[in-house]
Amino acid sequence: ISIDHDKKVIDISIRGTLSMKDILTDLNAESEILPVADAKEEWKGHKGMVQSADYIYKKIKEEDLLSLAFNKLKEVGSEKFPLVCTGHSLGGGTAAILAILLREEYPDITCYAFSPPGGLLSEDAMLASQSFMTSVVVGKDIVPRIGLNQLETLRLQLMEEIKNSKQSKWKTIAHSFSCCSNISTLEENLDPMLGSPFI
Repeated sequence: ISIDHDKKVIDISIRGTLSMKDILTDLNAESEILPVADAKEEWKGHKGMVQSADYIYKKIKEEDLLSLAFNKLKEVGSEKFPLVCTGHSLGGGTAAILAILLREEYPDITCYAFSPPGGLLSEDAMLASQSFMTSVVVGKDIVPRIGLNQLETLRLQLMEEIKNSKQSKWKTIAHSFSCCSNISTLEENLDPMLGSPFI
């Protein structure tokens, strides 16, 4: 959470996929009902990102972080600054869902999601949020163009490859995403999660 003095906004920025845990969140593509008070059954989102947004929402509430931000620079009017959520990829999807969760308390919230995953929200939730949400997709980025069906197919194929692989399961996953990241970086992120070296 930051205060942008030039733009006069309070900004919640959420980073994109960085670690193996993030990749697993990306792949948790089932839908889940959005946890908002006035949610309808049709308001659904990508399960992994709904859970991430809900975690961030609860953390913001428990630690009263937005109140601290709004009251940080009252001499320049920070208490009246608008609230903006931003993020890229996994972070863009999470920021979009977080904006929906915060909208009841902050009706003027705006979200700018850069390359959020395709199939992020159900059609009803997407239509209800289009007045305060903008998605930006650049060039031939595939992530925003993948729907939930394609993501589920990818997940199932990946699970089949892992099952049939003779090498370390986590190494198979890391190499599956070599197109998206540096393998050694993925392996470094995996090692602490596993508590053991790669086989």
